[in-house]
Formats: sequence, C-alpha cells, structure tokens
Amino acid sequence: MVTKTLLFIGLFCVGVLSLGNRSINSILAQELVSARVLSSEGQVEIRRSSDSQPQIQKIAYKVNDELRTGDTIITGRSGRLVLGLSDGSQAMIAPQTTVVIKDLSQSPRTLFNVIRGKTRIHIEKLGGQPNPYRVNTPTAVIAVRGTMFDVLVEEKETQVFLHEGEVAVTNLALPNQPVILSAGQMTKILIERLPNLPIPFKIGSNDGTFKAGRSEGLFQKIGRAVGGSNPDAGRGGPPSGGPAGGPAGNASPNGGAKPNADPGGPPPNGPKPNGAPKGPGKKL
Repeated sequence: MVTKTLLFIGLFCVGVLSLGNRSINSILAQELVSARVLSSEGQVEIRRSSDSQPQIQKIAYKVNDELRTGDTIITGRSGRLVLGLSDGSQAMIAPQTTVVIKDLSQSPRTLFNVIRGKTRIHIEKLGGQPNPYRVNTPTAVIAVRGTMFDVLVEEKETQVFLHEGEVAVTNLALPNQPVILSAGQMTKILIERLPNLPIPFKIGSNDGTFKAGRSEGLFQKIGRAVGGSNPDAGRGGPPSGGPAGGPAGNASPNGGAKPNADPGGPPPNGPKPNGAPKGPGKKL
C-alpha cells in the first residue's frame, strides 16, 4: 500500500514538473520575440514615450534598431517600413499608415494596432506548428496562426484580405462571433456590426500598395505573393476568379479613358489600336 502511494506521488510530481517546464518554455518563447526595423524608405516617423519623457516624441532610428511596446510608426505619402520579428515573421507598413506596437511578451501576442492605413503581414509558422498572433484595428480583432494577409483600415471600417492560411476575424465589440477566412477570401468589419460573410477577391488587387523599391528585396516572404513575381503573373484570383472579368476598373492594366473608350475593345490576342497613348499605369 505504501509502495503504491509513493509511486502515485512520484508520478504526480513528474506530471507537475512537466507541466511547469512547458509553461516556463512557453513564457520564455513569448519573451524571446522582439521587433526591429528591417528597412525604411521615404517619410517615416517613429514616436516614443519614456519614464523620463512621458509625452510621446519623435525619435531617431536606423535599420536593425529594436522597437518597444507603445512605439508609434507613422508613414507619409511615400513612406514604407518593413518590420521584422525574431521568429521570422514580417510586416510591411504602407504609405499613410499609423500603427502602434503592442506587448509581444503577452499570450496570445498582439503584434500591433493598425490605427489607419494599410499593412501586409506574414506570420511565420514555428517548426510547422501554429504561431498565434493577433492584430487589432479600431473595429476588428484578427487572430492568426501562421499566414499572410492584408489589413486596410479607414475611420469606421476594416477590410481583411487573406492570401494563405486561415484567420478568425471578430468585431472588437462582438468578440464571440468570429468569421473564418480561407485563402482567397476577404471580409469587411464596420463599427458594432458582425463581420461580413467571406467573399472571394482578385489575388494581386492590393499588390501595388505594398511594392517598395529598396525594401522589396528584404521583404522576401511577402514579396513572393506580390504582383509581378512569376507565380502570380498568370493568376486571375481564386478558382474561377469570381465575377467574370471582375470590376471594370481592373479590366485593362493600362487604364485611362481614351484606350477604354470602345467598350468592345480588341480581342485579347488581336491587334492593339494604333496611336493610343500609353496610360500612366493604375495607381493604388
């Protein structure tokens, strides 16, 4: 009887120690994640407060500088910043965007709050296993486990576009009613309304926003999905691409009113009209 009791106590202690080690490892893993500047171009500001200077102020920074909880990144009309995490995840912050870095030691981690503007985020899996993160906006919470997606934020509206993996999207005010997105789907979230049902979107429709000159080489994980790379050059979007031809504004890559004046237009492989001025290209 005594032997069985001692054996039970021994097994119990081993179990507790095992759980304790897992918890410690989990905590250490959370603490090891940090964020730093991989690349920056154009008009970009980082603002920070401190114990000695509670009022938020613009700081000087350089590539590879580590960011802190509460740092605010603000990009101007031509500004872009590539943010890198120590677990291999990356985020590109597009022009005219404001984000606030959150506490990456918490579980689940919240990467940042997107106050306004556009970001493209790639969350790297860890050893093939899910790597949970959250991204917040004024109207939404986006929960991810290793995926790539775009977040577009206006004053009272958030749009989420999923390129790969799976994400759960909830309204900030209605956290218990998520909408699940699969690759090739998007949703829209308005204030105090459930997220719209998922609908397909044209792959590459946001790529122009996230192209960057000097940054693109560093932003390799997300750069593979950006339009202009070979894998995406011939794709029209999700299977059968949604409505035929998509929106009229996307029908001609050269844009411009004059080339599109003839609604019929030449056949896709037919001769092009002579003398038509070449458009300046679609602006996103």
